[in-house]
Amino acid sequence: MNVLVTGARGMIGTRLVEGLLNAGHTVIGVGRSGDEVCEKNHFFYRVDLADRERLETIVERHAVDRVIHLAALAHTAGEVDLSWERYRHINVDCARNVFDAAGERPVLYISTVDVYGFYDGKAPVNGGTPIHPVSKYGRSKAMAEELCRKLGHYTIFRLSPVYTETVRRDIQKRYYLRCPTVAYRIGKGTHFEILSIENAVRAMVDWCQEEPQNDVRIIKDDRPMWTPDYIRAEQAEGRAKLVLCFPRWMVSAGYGALRRMLGENEKVYLLSKAVHPLRSE
Repeated sequence: MNVLVTGARGMIGTRLVEGLLNAGHTVIGVGRSGDEVCEKNHFFYRVDLADRERLETIVERHAVDRVIHLAALAHTAGEVDLSWERYRHINVDCARNVFDAAGERPVLYISTVDVYGFYDGKAPVNGGTPIHPVSKYGRSKAMAEELCRKLGHYTIFRLSPVYTETVRRDIQKRYYLRCPTVAYRIGKGTHFEILSIENAVRAMVDWCQEEPQNDVRIIKDDRPMWTPDYIRAEQAEGRAKLVLCFPRWMVSAGYGALRRMLGENEKVYLLSKAVHPLRSE
């Protein structure tokens, strides 16, 4: 197939392009930076997704069969403008342009489990669970999901936190303090649902071989991460020299008090991820 990939030069996008090419597809990548490419089965265009007309031209020129919309404002490292206006522009307005350019072509929209917002730790969530996003990122992705659902042929992937081996420790900040020599453990430990970049790419490539079902799926590793195992691995590499252990009842009580005092804001939401990590079916 001819597959259009937005965010093709990002952490996931670069690996997705490779995976699609290895599977025999022709890839038309778009992104905000990088040298343009024009090869037999691999093209890359430097495009601002706010330019809908250029997107439509690229889609028609390459007779695109499917679209994977991966580009988004997600991670905050190195970003200067993190206003709601910018999140909305990149994650909602630009998504609308991509969906419009796709027309009747099947679209895979890459979303996030952050759309669920606060989780009470009770029943596992699934694609049909009501969402209540809190963060700017989660709210903007939820809005784009609503736009995607209006398409004739779509699939929405809500990804668990994605990691590569080189950045795994940095991504899992919910159980690590800022200092790399210090870690914390709640109770005997905590299971966190995560997603290796290899499994994320495999799921996206596999989607190109199936009929879109107009559904929402949570994509995660089969095995969650158990914090004591990870801390031991960190210690073996000379990090996590100090491990702070907190009783679970103490953390839960403190979290409850903060939530009552401060309400359901983004800072309290970050703490909630450590106290009640998401569980999905």
